[in-house]
Amino acid sequence: MPLLPKKAHSTPPSKSFAQHRSHIREHGIRHYCSTQFCGKASETVSKSHNGKLLLYDHDSLLTARSILNIGLSAFTQGPVLSTLAYCLTVCLISAAAVFFMPKSSKLDTSKFLEFGLFLKLFIAFMLGTYVTQAFGRWWYSVTTFEKFLNSIQQMLFMLHTIRGRPDWRNMVEKYCVCSGYILTAEVRNVHHNVCEKTRVDMNQLLDWLVVNNYLSEEECALLKAKPNGVLVKTRTIWSWIGELVSHPVLEEGVVVAPPLLVRTIVLCQSCINEMEHLKMNVTVQMPFMYAQLLAILVHVNNTILALTCGLSLGSSMNEIRRRSEQLSGDRDMEHSENASLEQLYGAFQSVGIQLITVLLIPMCYVAFLHIAHMLCYPFGDEVYHLPTETSIAKLHIDLNMMTENRDYFRRKHEEWKAMEHKKKHTRKDEDEEDEDEGDEDCDDG
Repeated sequence: MPLLPKKAHSTPPSKSFAQHRSHIREHGIRHYCSTQFCGKASETVSKSHNGKLLLYDHDSLLTARSILNIGLSAFTQGPVLSTLAYCLTVCLISAAAVFFMPKSSKLDTSKFLEFGLFLKLFIAFMLGTYVTQAFGRWWYSVTTFEKFLNSIQQMLFMLHTIRGRPDWRNMVEKYCVCSGYILTAEVRNVHHNVCEKTRVDMNQLLDWLVVNNYLSEEECALLKAKPNGVLVKTRTIWSWIGELVSHPVLEEGVVVAPPLLVRTIVLCQSCINEMEHLKMNVTVQMPFMYAQLLAILVHVNNTILALTCGLSLGSSMNEIRRRSEQLSGDRDMEHSENASLEQLYGAFQSVGIQLITVLLIPMCYVAFLHIAHMLCYPFGDEVYHLPTETSIAKLHIDLNMMTENRDYFRRKHEEWKAMEHKKKHTRKDEDEEDEDEGDEDCDDG
C-alpha cells in the first residue's frame, strides 16, 4: 500500500486517531514527523517513510558531489537503461558488419551525420517545448493539491471559530484526512488501470482506514459498494462533510452567526472546487498525436544515431587494424610512416567519440522524455512521485496542533476573563466603600 513503508519490518503499528494526538502532545511535532513520516535521510536527500523524495540539498548540486547521487537521476530509470542497451546492440551489430567489409575504412558516413544533425535540432526544439508544457502541468497539480489541503485547514479553523462541539468537529476532521488519502489513490488509478501492479487496491486502502479509525465498518462497506470511477469515493466523503458543515453541532449556549456559517460552507465548496480542478488536470492528457510523434522521432533518431556510430566505429576499427599491420611491417604502407601514425591516432579518436556519442546522447533524449512523462503523471509510489501521503500526514499534524493551541488559549482566555471579572468586582466594591465613607463625612459635617 502506498500509505505504508515498502519494507514489512519497518511498518509502524496502526494507531487510532486519539493515539496520534496523544503522541504529538507527549513528544512534540518534530519527533512525530521524524518517526512517523520521514525515512533515514542522507547528506544530500531526505526521503519519506515509503521512499519518496522529500527534500534535497540544492547547494550540493553546484559541485561535483551531484555525480554521487546519479542513482536518483533519470539516467537510472528503466526506459533510459533499455534504450542504452538497444542502442549499444544496434551499434555493435552494425560495427561488426562494417568491420569485416573489404576496405571498410573508405566508407563515408557524412550523409548519415547530416541527416542525424537535422533530426537533433528538430527534436531538441520539440523536446524542450514538451518538457516545458509538462512542467506546467506538474506545477498545476502540485499547487492544486496543496490548495485542497489548505482549504481543509481554513475550513477546520472556521469550525473552531463557530465553537463546534469537539466530537462533531473531530468527525469532520477525520473525514477530511480520510478524503485526502482516497483522493490520492483515485487520481493515481486514473492512468494505472491497465497495470494491476502499479494501481492501488481501493478495498485494501479502505480497510487500512478502518483499522486506523478514520472510517467505521458501515462507512467502509458503503464506499466499497461505490464504482471505481474518478473521484467517486472522494465525492462521497465530501457529501458527508458538506452535510455536517451545513448543520453544525455547536457548544452549549453558542449560536453561529449567519455570515460565519456561509463562510464555512464556502470553504467546503472551495475544497470540492480544487478537487475538481485536480481531476481535470489529471484526466485530460497531452494530445496523443503530439506525444506519439515526439516519442517516435526520439526513438528513430536514437536508432539512426546508433547505426551511424556503428558504421563509423566499424570503419575506424578497420582503419586501426590496417595501420597497425602497416606499422608492424606485416603490410605494405601506402603512405609515409608519419601519415600512417596520424591516421591511426585519428581512428582511435573517432572510436572514443563514437562510443561517447552512442552512450550519452540517446540516454539524454530518453531521459528528458521520461522526465516529461513523470511531470505529466506525478502520482505514484516511485521516488520521483509527489509525497502526497506525507503532505496529508502533515495536514493531520497541523489540525491536531490547531486543536491543541486553540484549546490552550481558550482556557487561558477563560482565566483572563475571570481575573478581569474579579478586578471589576474589586474595583466596584472599593468605589462603593469610598462612597460610603464620603457619605459618613457629610453626615458628620
